[in-house]
Amino acid sequence: MNKYKYFENVKENAYFTEAPCQFCGATENCLDGAFFERDDIESICLNCFEKKQVEVDVPDYIRDRIKNDSEKKFGELRFTPPVPWIQNNDWPVCCDDYMVFIGEWEQDDFIKASENNDGKALLKKLLHKDLIELVENWDALWDDIGYETAAFVFKCPYCGKIVVICQDY
Repeated sequence: MNKYKYFENVKENAYFTEAPCQFCGATENCLDGAFFERDDIESICLNCFEKKQVEVDVPDYIRDRIKNDSEKKFGELRFTPPVPWIQNNDWPVCCDDYMVFIGEWEQDDFIKASENNDGKALLKKLLHKDLIELVENWDALWDDIGYETAAFVFKCPYCGKIVVICQDY
């Protein structure tokens, strides 16, 4: 299995389905096509995905976030397993490159990664700057993580900055 520049630990962090691969019929390690942002993909196994049978439909505004070598980086992102976005694809950028998806965190993950076991304070610190102003009630957001709200966590491979993108159903 390939190692992906923008996706850490695919076996643990990707969203898999029971549906067989529509390209080869394999039934193991099949990515759920719902997150490819395309109507023609139901399921694709990692082997076929790594052979570039299909790419993830990534919006142009995601490409436009990169200044240098944008086509190369955008091309690599399109052949990265998709994050199981609830709403729109919102892949963050840092140091003029896409950040690495390190997983979806629950409250316990924030608590373990925080100082003084204050997961909510860590969430406030890491939430993407464009989302902070949208938070009406931090307690409600915190209580909803793992229920109706998903917290997708990304890390910059250059400076180590971590950001959280929250999306809800």
